[in-house]
Amino acid sequence: MSFFMNVKLRAGLTDVYNFQTFGQSIILLFQMSTSAGWAEVLDGIINEDDCDDPEPEFGKAGDCGNTAVGIAFLLAYLVMSFLIIINMYIAVILENYSQATEEVQEGLTDDDYDMYYEIWAQFDPDGTQYVRYDQLSDFLDVLEPPLQIHKPNKYKIISMDIPICKGDMMYCVDILDALTKDFFARKGNAIEEAVEINEVQVALDRPGYEPVSSTLWRQREEYCARLIQNAWRKHKNQQAGGSQPSEGQEGGSKKEDDTDDNLTSSVVVDEEGGHKVVIQNSQSKSPSIASHITDV
Repeated sequence: MSFFMNVKLRAGLTDVYNFQTFGQSIILLFQMSTSAGWAEVLDGIINEDDCDDPEPEFGKAGDCGNTAVGIAFLLAYLVMSFLIIINMYIAVILENYSQATEEVQEGLTDDDYDMYYEIWAQFDPDGTQYVRYDQLSDFLDVLEPPLQIHKPNKYKIISMDIPICKGDMMYCVDILDALTKDFFARKGNAIEEAVEINEVQVALDRPGYEPVSSTLWRQREEYCARLIQNAWRKHKNQQAGGSQPSEGQEGGSKKEDDTDDNLTSSVVVDEEGGHKVVIQNSQSKSPSIASHITDV
């Protein structure tokens, strides 16, 4: 910059933008780094006409420009500054694009919800907003990522604790809410909105929405039913082993064993919403007088 400290002010060189001081030189270089006014500055520093030649013997530096030095200096500066600035622009753009892409990948978009309802229509062609509980596993398996849950997904469905309505029906929005919570939980942003079944308020836009259980409670009910069945069989076996059966008693014992094999369990809900486990004979259509009932 010191080569052009005494250059005559003309063209792009003014009282503000010149190379006479360090501060004014920085301002002029910053202006040219944006590709603004560099042609006028070049014209001023290479102009060797209408100027005073240097006179070293009298201590005069002169105010003429230098064509070779001016072109070499400005060309080197512009190439370096343009490369640096352009690379910075590209880096900023790519970084912003990368962040936007990551945000899209980490969240659920409208396309994901559209995909969910399109596949739902295949399982609910009548538009009732409900599917059977036994269809849930197949439905989650045919969904597309990121909402898809591949088979075997039995225990995943249980852990999601999705409400079950009367008639073993599953509501569309309940399943979508559970999938959304599971998605964010897998991303490390779990949504804590645990709501008990009894606390669910029936919305006006949910026809026939009466939750009586959930996938987690259903598993607990089935587990309790198995425990009761095993305890009943063990009790009957202990009674049978406590006495020596005669010929006539052998037939009776065999009949009792057959009766035990025919025992099945089912889950019913009383009028107050309580859960009951009923052990009954599978050959009869209704529980017998000797049926064993217990609260779950």
